[in-house]
Amino acid sequence: MRVALVTPAFPPSIGGVEDHVAQLATHLSATGIDVEVFSGSRRAEIPQTPHARDPLVHRYRAWRTTAVSVSPRLLIRTMHLDKTFDIVHVHSYHASSALAALTGLRRPVVFTPHFHGSGHTRSTSMLHTLYRKFSRALFTSSAAVICVSDAELELVHAYFPDLDTDTTVIPNGVDATTVRAAVPYPDESATLLFHGRLEPYKRVDRIIEAMVELPDTIQLVVVGDGSARNALAANSARLGLGDRVRFPGRLDTPGVHRWLKTADVSISLSEHEAFGIAPLESAAAGSRIILSDIPAHREIVRRFLGAEAVLIPPTAGATSIARAIVRQLSAGLADEVFLPEWTSVAAATADVYRRVLERAVAGRSGESRRGVSSD
Repeated sequence: MRVALVTPAFPPSIGGVEDHVAQLATHLSATGIDVEVFSGSRRAEIPQTPHARDPLVHRYRAWRTTAVSVSPRLLIRTMHLDKTFDIVHVHSYHASSALAALTGLRRPVVFTPHFHGSGHTRSTSMLHTLYRKFSRALFTSSAAVICVSDAELELVHAYFPDLDTDTTVIPNGVDATTVRAAVPYPDESATLLFHGRLEPYKRVDRIIEAMVELPDTIQLVVVGDGSARNALAANSARLGLGDRVRFPGRLDTPGVHRWLKTADVSISLSEHEAFGIAPLESAAAGSRIILSDIPAHREIVRRFLGAEAVLIPPTAGATSIARAIVRQLSAGLADEVFLPEWTSVAAATADVYRRVLERAVAGRSGESRRGVSSD
């Protein structure tokens, strides 16, 4: 089987979609599937430690607007892939490359939307409203849709009711073995960790504000990069937090894993997520978790994290957030939890591919028989 994975970005870019596609590419390749990745890129990005087993990655210049990632060359390229690809697997509704799903009108396409619903500002919400007037075709053109959570599936059906496309929920995975093998940084004080893309909807600003109400013995480490980084650093300085809030920036995977193992508590107060890989990675490292009470976070707490995580209202103020941090810090070591592995995610995804191809073959056979009978 030959598969094209289409994504708006790919590591070393950071983010949930990037991690998902990278892990899927690696583990599908390990099963013998021939995988090529077609990705947007905001600069000349190459893997830092390429290996012979890595899938082939084609990168095309991309721009990030206030609403979506835009890459005309990527879209043109993926709309005209050669016929040797058995499956085109398109990722992210919130990017221009999603339009490659429209090729499902003439070839088997699987669509993983990583759907957030509307935008997180008034302007992006307006753009999403316009986009939805025709974006339903992304789902109806696809032979199958894969959502990463029940919460995402419910959101898709709330915005696009009465869809009858074959839909499957396959949760994201975690490379738990590698995370657990990482060595924590020595001699660190009690550590609160956020890791992920630094965008306004992640609400890292609220975590920083809560630091004012916490003892000086607690530090916040913010791992990642994004459009909000400078504003967050300026806010931390304005509040006089000094080196209690650290911004190590974009780190390679081993560096991220070391901070995961160092952290006593990990926190995400995001306003919307399709799933939430970062909390599961933190749980794999043995960290206790604090999450905003949104549908995707409720689902991963119910399915995977259990008592090791606490949910707080999305509107919680600095005092409430600080109290939750103190409670989790005083709770002691977290118990090991069951987490989905990427090998099982890849296997379930490959099953969807095979189902799609079987239906395509059956459809062509039916057309052939109808053609013979009409003669």
